[in-house]
Amino acid sequence: MEKRDSLRTVRRALSILDCFSVQQQELSLTQIANQIDLAKSTTTRLLSSLETERLIHRDEQTGKYKLGVKLISLGQIAKDSYPLKDRVSKLMEKLRDETLETVNLYTLDQGKRICIHQFEGYQPLRHAVRIGEMLPISSGAGGKLLLAYQPEHIQDKVLAELDPSILEERIKELEQIRKTGIAVSREERELGLAAIAAAVFNEDGSVTHCISLSGLMQRFSDEKLSDYQQILTNALRQVNGEKKLH
Repeated sequence: MEKRDSLRTVRRALSILDCFSVQQQELSLTQIANQIDLAKSTTTRLLSSLETERLIHRDEQTGKYKLGVKLISLGQIAKDSYPLKDRVSKLMEKLRDETLETVNLYTLDQGKRICIHQFEGYQPLRHAVRIGEMLPISSGAGGKLLLAYQPEHIQDKVLAELDPSILEERIKELEQIRKTGIAVSREERELGLAAIAAAVFNEDGSVTHCISLSGLMQRFSDEKLSDYQQILTNALRQVNGEKKLH
């Protein structure tokens, strides 16, 4: 019984951390309690414990909570220890230097894609996703590429949420992505932005990561996209080895 209570407390504490996002960086006690569906008294005790461990910080002036500074160092440790990072860092930097556009490494997490590594572009006007930002896999070059290699039941769930008017086109697009290992998007997630992404294959041929180039729409003409596809394919050949596209 005691072990079960301890596990429940840990889960509740972790659910508090999950309340925060790029869109919600500061939350009140009421907001947190409502999100995790607990009484304010219980939520307050959990917040106090997290604050003691520097995982949560309470602003004395506003009374609102935000993520604590300890998570910054933990996040950096996780980022630095990520196994794929060493394999692709130099490659990503080279891609950024060659194209001048922002280069991102994405992976899957809880049904979304998350940016885990980045080399920001050199262009005066450029596209930059926050490290750790969660994005959908229903749209965008990186999202569509990761979706294309997921099990059928996951694809069906995501596709079911799309506008029926684009469903048939998206299904054909996913088939093409599996053939080429390349995905392209133009103004799908944000107006004025375009991207191209390439698959990073695991040893078993599965895909849980991709590398993308992204920037302003006017710099991603058909000719440029063709060039970028060749650049990405050539660059990732050294990471993917002889793995075949599916």
